[in-house]
Amino acid sequence: MIGLVVLTPVMALLLFFVIAAGRMGVIESKLTTAARSAARAASQYRSVAAAQAAAVTITETSLGQLEVNCHGGPRVRVLEMDLQPGGRVRIQVSCTMRLSDLTMLSVPGSRMVTADSASVVDRHRSGHH
Repeated sequence: MIGLVVLTPVMALLLFFVIAAGRMGVIESKLTTAARSAARAASQYRSVAAAQAAAVTITETSLGQLEVNCHGGPRVRVLEMDLQPGGRVRIQVSCTMRLSDLTMLSVPGSRMVTADSASVVDRHRSGHH
C-alpha cells in the first residue's frame, strides 16, 4: 500500500512527461510545415526584402491555421537566401512554448522548439515578383 502511495506521483509525473514530449513532437512537425511553406513562398520573390516579408507572413498564417500559439510570437530566421534561379532559400522557425501549455499543468518555465526547411528557386521562373 505504501509503495502505491509513493509510486502514484512518480507515475503521474512520468505520464505528463510523455504527454509533453509527444506534444513537442507534434509542434515541431507543425513548425516544419510552416518553415516549408515560408521557404517555398520566399523562393518566389526576386528581392530579399520581399522574400523575407513573405516568409514572416506565411509563417504566421501557417501557424495560425495549424493552431500553434508561440509565446511572444514565432521567430523567423533566414538561414540562406539565394534568389537566383537554381538557388536555395532556407528558413528557420522557432517557437517558445510554455511548459504549462505542453503538460496541461501549472508548471513554470518554457521550451524553445525549432525547425527549418529549404526550397530551391525555380530555374525557369518568369520575370514577375
